[in-house]
Amino acid sequence: MIVSVALAACARGEPSEVTLEVGKATRVHGCNVFVHDATPGDPPGSFMTSACDVPESFVNEKNWWGEGTQRPATTMMMGDCMRLGDRFYCLVEMEPGESVTLKATYEVTHRRVDHLRPIR
Repeated sequence: MIVSVALAACARGEPSEVTLEVGKATRVHGCNVFVHDATPGDPPGSFMTSACDVPESFVNEKNWWGEGTQRPATTMMMGDCMRLGDRFYCLVEMEPGESVTLKATYEVTHRRVDHLRPIR
């Protein structure tokens, strides 16, 4: 019975991988994330912006980041990670011009961000 309760709890959790479309804001682990571009090249890269201090309802708005000016984009290459809430999501796959896939790889275990645990 304990095993079935644990499995049910895991099934309700957020997916460990999320695919984000270029040009569309998406809610990921409590943050709005916008992929500006996913470019081919050597190495391929992606340009993303995130906002974690805005309500989920803003994800479909023109100003998905909330009030004020939009935050600058971050360049991410394959394997680079971005903190979203208390997790670090790493870039694991990219379809140039179309989408990127992020995987929840590390979880913050303490107020100090240098205490991380791999997510299995």
